[in-house]
Amino acid sequence: MRSIKLLLSGLVLAGAVAVHAATPDDAVNARKQNFKQIGGAAKAVGDTLKTPAPDLATIKKSAATIAGLAPKVPGWFPAGTGPDKVSVKTGAKAEIWSDNAGFKLAAANFAKAAGEFKVAADSGNLDAIKAKMGALGGTCKGCHEKYRNKDS
Repeated sequence: MRSIKLLLSGLVLAGAVAVHAATPDDAVNARKQNFKQIGGAAKAVGDTLKTPAPDLATIKKSAATIAGLAPKVPGWFPAGTGPDKVSVKTGAKAEIWSDNAGFKLAAANFAKAAGEFKVAADSGNLDAIKAKMGALGGTCKGCHEKYRNKDS
């Protein structure tokens, strides 16, 4: 029985090490996928808000996606995943790491705005949704201007 426990413990540890052994390129590709989800959700909201009768279900689903992912943003930029450290294309500027406190503040502002947007979406009030979507977009723009290369 003891040998089975040791074997299982070893397998769990090996699995944990394998997860942490992901390459910096893998981390960049994962964050790109996460941002594509956020971008897709934001686009869905923008598209439906342009229609005469916006689809509240789309807005609520998209708001939940954005609000669920937004607090995770700082974790998508571990050390060693900057533009000079990876072989895959990344839009991340070196300022994310050299001004990490500023980046984390910008990410926190985004997460706060995403939460407020979700509350507005859940209310179904289109005026509130539009206002909070505008505020959310402002946090995206502010971060992109300082921490993202425009050509990527």
